[in-house]
Order: sequence, then C-alpha cells, then structure tokens
Amino acid sequence: MFKSLFKKETIAQRNLQLEFDEILKNIVFPFFKELGFKKKGNVFNKKTSEITQVVNIQKSRWNHQDNVSFTFNIGFFISQFYIENWNKEIPKFVREYDCQIGFRLGQIVKGHDFWYELNEKIEKVNLEIDIYNHLNDYLRPIVDKNIDLNSLKELIINDSNVESTTAEIYRIKIFFKTGEIKKGTELLNKAYLSALNPKDSISTTVYPDGTEEIKISKSKINVEYIDRLKKIGKDNDINLD
Repeated sequence: MFKSLFKKETIAQRNLQLEFDEILKNIVFPFFKELGFKKKGNVFNKKTSEITQVVNIQKSRWNHQDNVSFTFNIGFFISQFYIENWNKEIPKFVREYDCQIGFRLGQIVKGHDFWYELNEKIEKVNLEIDIYNHLNDYLRPIVDKNIDLNSLKELIINDSNVESTTAEIYRIKIFFKTGEIKKGTELLNKAYLSALNPKDSISTTVYPDGTEEIKISKSKINVEYIDRLKKIGKDNDINLD
C-alpha cells in the first residue's frame, strides 16, 4: 500500500527537497484525494452544503539544503461572510488566508504551533509515520465533523486554540447564525466597547529558527469595524448606541 514508504534511508547525502516532495506524493496527496478534496498546488478544497474546508501546506521561508520545515494550515470558509465583509466574488479556489476560521494542525496535535522538519537528525521514514498518523488521527476527524455552521460553532466553543485564532466578528456572526443569541449578544457588546476604546497591541512572532519579532501598534479607532458591528446589531435587533 505504501510502496515501501517506510524503508530506512541508506543514501549518504540526502536531498531534503526531494524527500519533502515524496512525502507529499506518497502520504499527503492520497490522503486528501481519499477524502474528496480538490487540489491546486499544495492547497486542498472540499465544499459542503454550507462551507468550504481548506488545507494548505506552508513551507518555511528559511528552508535550505540542510533543513526543510513545513506545516499544515487548516481553514473553514463561509461564503456569505466573505461577501458581506469584502463585497467580492467568491474565489474559485479558496486559500487558507481567505478563511474566517483558521488554525494549524500542530495546535491540535501538540497543543501549540508546530512545524514538521526534515534534517540530518530526522529520518524521512519516521516523519512519514508521524504525518500519516497525524493526518488520520487528528485531521480526518476534524474534516469529517466540521461540515456546517453548527459544527463550527461547537468547534469554537470547545477548543480554546481555535477560539483564540478566530476573529471576534466571525465568532459573533456564527453565534447569531446558529441561534446562540445570548452568546452572540454578549460578545457583540464586548467587541463594540473594545472598538470604541482601543488599546495598543503587542504581537510576538516566533519563527521556526527560534528567533522572535515583537511589534507594537499604536491604537486608533477603527470606524469601519465599528460600522460592521453596528450592522450586525441592527440585523439582530440590538441597539449598540
């Protein structure tokens, strides 16, 4: 079945990019094909009645001949929200950055951001086994279960990692669309007050090589965002003024 995928490496000098390509060809691509995903490059789409499931494989920009790092980005795209927010046509093929809900496979498997690596310390055979298991034990249940707005609501409520990476306005919209009026109202009021009184934001980016980048953004009132919140309130008979 695996065409000797798990055979030990015997070549003295390894071509890590070639090994990466082989992992995709032999493990990753067949997995998504079996689940009914369409493929474009290293991005995969699967439409359900209400959403589009999206997965893409992101390679590190710091990859070199001695180390190849990559991760799996998971997203859920809600076309109605996309049109409402951006007033654009729905993409013919959805990318992870188009999605309203997005997180990484490592957050589910490890509980934190995690990148798979190929280097002299990690044999391809061992990484193949890990990826095969992670896709089947963790990603498959996510894809099978989260097929509509109700299941996405439960995902947000029950998984703090997913909640933390989902923009507040999308959580609000999902709550109202799925009948969670109390949760939606509470979050809407909280978001509106925060938008009126913004605080300076500090973000820290941790790159695969361990280095950190800290950015401080000065606060200012986002009038467009406030108008979006007001529209949600108006559509649900909630006066925010």
